[in-house]
Amino acid sequence: MANGKKVIVVEDELTNAILLKRILLREGYVVVVAHNGIDALKHLEREKFDAILTDWMMPQVDGIELIRQVRGMVQPAPYIIMITALVSDGARTYALESGADDYIAKPIEVDELLVRLKDGLDRYSQSLPDKFGTIKEAKAEIIPRYVGVFIATSTGGPPTLVEIFKDIPDTTRASFFIVQHGPAWMLETFSQRLKKESNFDVILVTTKMPTKQGCIYIASGDKHMIIEKDTLNVLPDDGPKENFVKPAADPLFRSGAEAFGKYSVGVVLTGLGRDGAMGAAQIAASKGTVIVQDPTTAIAPAMPNTVIQSGITHKLYPLKELSKAIQETIFPLSAQLKMKNM
Repeated sequence: MANGKKVIVVEDELTNAILLKRILLREGYVVVVAHNGIDALKHLEREKFDAILTDWMMPQVDGIELIRQVRGMVQPAPYIIMITALVSDGARTYALESGADDYIAKPIEVDELLVRLKDGLDRYSQSLPDKFGTIKEAKAEIIPRYVGVFIATSTGGPPTLVEIFKDIPDTTRASFFIVQHGPAWMLETFSQRLKKESNFDVILVTTKMPTKQGCIYIASGDKHMIIEKDTLNVLPDDGPKENFVKPAADPLFRSGAEAFGKYSVGVVLTGLGRDGAMGAAQIAASKGTVIVQDPTTAIAPAMPNTVIQSGITHKLYPLKELSKAIQETIFPLSAQLKMKNM
């Protein structure tokens, strides 16, 4: 059951609003219905909610504008799901880049909605563990062929990643590995966009393959992504969800630390939940570098905040400085590897 989690349903169609309310009440949620964006904002000014389920097409203040205003006025923002009949890739991408945590098309499949809402709320309320457990430190120096950069992001990730990669040259002596939380359609669309807007060859990892420098590898929407220690091959992994998501960044970061050692760079960007924190601890323990986006510049600050609060050694940069910071981190590591691999 939902243990009294409070949800506001924003829907101007009375029948849809009643249906959603009944579904959620049956699962134990406390439900408030707002029939337009203005009404919703009034409720949000007075009350705290755990989640917002909002339609898109509404008069005066539509769902997109509502999401943007919520992100600006409520900290921390509730978990936000856009529910709409607009189902094109462009519409879905626009909604997520505007700050929605998830997107569900009408007509609603009830079981899918309830699972995604529960997983989202679990991520939202996820607390940092008192201890990270056993963190393996590298016993011997690892000499990979190039630097490995491992990136974790969620809500707000696509525009943030485009901003970072547009100024990084493809001659950079590094391989980049990205876990962006999201469904398969989103990651396929985003990988195509990043390929157009960056200097890199961008590959969505759906099968085991060798890696090379100057490429970006993105986890597909239904599997984790890991690196083989000895070969540096990248491959999908069908393990269980971690941090209530799949793909998750922690499996990637752990495998990256083992494969690249001190030549691993973990980057934690905007996102909901704490994914990436335990993996970042592993990278730090392997004498790698951890870079964190300044939460004040993140659409969703939870993931960066978790790393900061954990006490992991890290470097903190605002969004506008991340691209330069990543390049400046790679350069000396790459120079060291060039000498060692001669």
